[in-house]
Amino acid sequence: MKIDKLEMESCRVKITVKAESEETRKDYDAVVAYFVKNGRIPGFRVGKASVDVIKKTFGNEIRDEVNNRLLRSLYQSALEQEKIQPVNLVNIEDVRFSPETGMTASFLVDVAPTIKIPNYKKFSLKFEAQPVTDEQVSERLTHIREAFAKFEKAPDGYVIQRDDLACIDFEGKVNGEPIKTLCPEAAPIAEGKGHWLQVNDERFLPQLVAAVVGMKSGETKTAEFVFEGDHLPEALKNQPAVYTLTVGEVRQRVLATDESIVEQMKVESIDKLRESTRERLAEQATHTATRKFESDILEKLLEKAEFDLPQSELEREINETLGRMAEEASQRGATKEDLEKNRAEIVESATSMARRQLRIRYMLAAIGDAEKVEATEADIQEWLEEAAGEYHLTPVQLRARIEKNERMAELRGQVRNQKVIKMLVNQLKA
Repeated sequence: MKIDKLEMESCRVKITVKAESEETRKDYDAVVAYFVKNGRIPGFRVGKASVDVIKKTFGNEIRDEVNNRLLRSLYQSALEQEKIQPVNLVNIEDVRFSPETGMTASFLVDVAPTIKIPNYKKFSLKFEAQPVTDEQVSERLTHIREAFAKFEKAPDGYVIQRDDLACIDFEGKVNGEPIKTLCPEAAPIAEGKGHWLQVNDERFLPQLVAAVVGMKSGETKTAEFVFEGDHLPEALKNQPAVYTLTVGEVRQRVLATDESIVEQMKVESIDKLRESTRERLAEQATHTATRKFESDILEKLLEKAEFDLPQSELEREINETLGRMAEEASQRGATKEDLEKNRAEIVESATSMARRQLRIRYMLAAIGDAEKVEATEADIQEWLEEAAGEYHLTPVQLRARIEKNERMAELRGQVRNQKVIKMLVNQLKA
């Protein structure tokens, strides 16, 4: 077998293979023999037609089967002989076969880029976790007090504060006409009787929420403003509104005491809670700093290494990225018309994201090869156990799904790259 390898554009080679007739005869004879034994021809019992009749009747089928067999075999042999690690078989060209002359075929193959790894051990990068301040600890404890807050009936004359609860009656008008008749679809904000409102709910009319602050039970007030926002019905957009509102019962928000928090959270003391809160904040600060440090390392690697990407793999990555972006946009309420309107911008963004992610994967894989990093079975199992809950599956079920979709090699690469990133962080933090 003769093999010629031609370097095409970046990350693509053309392998032309010539196999002589004596190298292809065995496969050809085996295919013909199969059709002689199993071919059904009217007027002949199965297996009794002559070879010439079989070749004439099943010529196309014999040719296709021989081509399939030989192309698979020749392709694998060429890869092994030339020590080529394929990324994708892009195309098969110029296929010619005859029993007398053998087979000739050309394979267009995308291959991984050759990467010159930067001297990452000499990178000058700073790992810095922000220290936890007393103010941060106090703020977190305030959130805890708010979470355990109670709402108690306010005393007479109490002035409403933000976060309290107030029962209000309200009616809105636009140019003197009740909103309930002007715009029936706006019924929830047109009027209300005995409407309980927490005085921080920006999902309601923020202007009314703001107007309630400072009022007292039994008071009536008029609030005037202009409707703003794309979420409003057309009939109300940019229209002047006048609301009359009256406050009924008020419930004052009372923050939880230290004693109440200790009891409900079952901690030893408020000081112990403060200490554990500081530790958790420190862990979060370290986690945030680690994520930033990882990002800094990746950006430095990409900055220092220039290499091309296999076109077919980049196209696949772009398509997958576009699919994810379209799904996320749809979940946010975007329509097909919205996507089509912004198609050029979306494609540009997806291309940039795909190129970056693919370059990162190749760079980390190259470093993993150099450092002999491997994804062990224990690593895979740990990933499955951590990820299973997100998919509402057991680790065994998640592994089965990944194997069914033939994505296990991809997962091993992903886990391996995560180990490489962790290794880089540990090396450069020192």
